[in-house]
Amino acid sequence: MIWKKTTIGVAAGTLAASVLAGVSGEVAAASTHSSPRGSSTGISVLYSNNYVFDSDALAAKWWNAMAKQWKSADPSVKLTLLGTGGTDVDEMNKAAVLFRSPSETPCVIQLPTTYVGEFAGSGYLASLNSYVSGSSAPAFWTGMPKSVQAISTINGQVDAVNAGNNDSGILYNKVMFKKAGIALPWKPKTWQDVLSAAKLVKKAFPKDYALWAAAGVGAGPTNVLQGIGNLIDGSTNPTMFDSKTGKWVVDSPGLRATFQFYRTLYMDGLGAPTSQLFPSDSVGQPPLLMKQGKLAIALGSNWYTGDWLPTAGAPWPQASADVGVAAIPTENGQAPGSATTIGGWAWAVSKSCPDKADAWKFIELAQSPTNQLNTAVWSGFVPPDTQVGTTAAFTKSSLYQLQFSAYASNGVPLPNSTNFPVYARALNTVTGNFALHPTTSISSAVSTMTQLMTQQLGSSSIETQK
Repeated sequence: MIWKKTTIGVAAGTLAASVLAGVSGEVAAASTHSSPRGSSTGISVLYSNNYVFDSDALAAKWWNAMAKQWKSADPSVKLTLLGTGGTDVDEMNKAAVLFRSPSETPCVIQLPTTYVGEFAGSGYLASLNSYVSGSSAPAFWTGMPKSVQAISTINGQVDAVNAGNNDSGILYNKVMFKKAGIALPWKPKTWQDVLSAAKLVKKAFPKDYALWAAAGVGAGPTNVLQGIGNLIDGSTNPTMFDSKTGKWVVDSPGLRATFQFYRTLYMDGLGAPTSQLFPSDSVGQPPLLMKQGKLAIALGSNWYTGDWLPTAGAPWPQASADVGVAAIPTENGQAPGSATTIGGWAWAVSKSCPDKADAWKFIELAQSPTNQLNTAVWSGFVPPDTQVGTTAAFTKSSLYQLQFSAYASNGVPLPNSTNFPVYARALNTVTGNFALHPTTSISSAVSTMTQLMTQQLGSSSIETQK
């Protein structure tokens, strides 16, 4: 689908580990109110009640706490919670309908960062610059790295503030590494170091998967967030969207090097099979495969380790002893030495909200240290505020949280342009082609990128960088 600046579109994609059951209890009851638009005596909040948190019980717990905190802080302003079930796409579908009518538009919306550009481009979001500028800027904003602040800042306008992030690193099976003769701890400095280790593991475990690198279109933009985007960001030309020209990069030395990484991965039989890579739920497979001893290395997300907790989907008590972590290196080890994409969920205020001051007060409450911490721990996020991300309560919540929080300092936001889903699909098509047909040439991959982008957005939207 082509995303248009004038209307809200929908694209497939997941930013969480799993789709969960609907929320019940107090929050669900609050979601039945019929007057979503804010007023001088009330505001409404549209949110995902079963996709952001690790369980419906945790979602209900967080939102019930928010309702109580709000009532205690200012009982004169009614808070209407509009929870919606399903995936992030389902929530955005509902938001697309509500935002078409100012009388139905919620004052505050919780949304994936990959959708901020679309809503902002449609003229639906209020600027938050005045709330985060100067000496009055809240601590949760000043505590965010510049890269995190930039995730939802478009053309100098802060359209949303980050609520929690996913970033990437390399998780590896130390048991398999020892048998393959790889020294521990493993700290790859270049992409070649990663591929060389994968080859050694494949030799020792020929029936297993040496290296997971997301490929194909099934999981949508998430495959860029947790896959190829990390390599592009660590290449010698780490540009997907040229903000100076307003054009998408379809050919560059860095993009070609990234394609070569994927070509080598599948030419040498090091990657996972398409039966694992192509389903829409593929993003959730690496933690399970690593637990089963079928996967040695994963270019993966910070939330993986949360899946191994006793109460999670793939409990693995031995993970703390059997799994190692490393930063994703840059192509040739060039500064800053590591790279990761970064993206997550955010809070935004609708332009049609008549009570923006109270809408902002809600965001401030949601971003308090305690609420931000609970959001991170209960959702598998890295907190946007580094002060929260370095607390013992967070770093000890699951394996390697401190490391992933540190990796975020070199995080690069995915492009927040309206047409990013078009670019993401082109990239995912290329990686899927390498997985299906490893002998695909680099020039053919570049040609595919060029053709897909031209077909969707026109030749004036793309450029080549030398």
